[in-house]
Amino acid sequence: MTPVMYTVDLLLPIVDLGQERAFNPEGPYQWFSYLRVAAGWILATTIAAGAARTIGRR
Repeated sequence: MTPVMYTVDLLLPIVDLGQERAFNPEGPYQWFSYLRVAAGWILATTIAAGAARTIGRR
């Protein structure tokens, strides 16, 4: 397990790389992981909205 793959696993809400179960953050790191999950959902929603708008224009 690497920190980079753990971060990617948290940022990609649909894909499960199995890193989230292998690492158990505590204290402030746990809140930081929650922020990364939220950022991943915001990023995925933004990309989906942009793709829908692009497809809708054609």
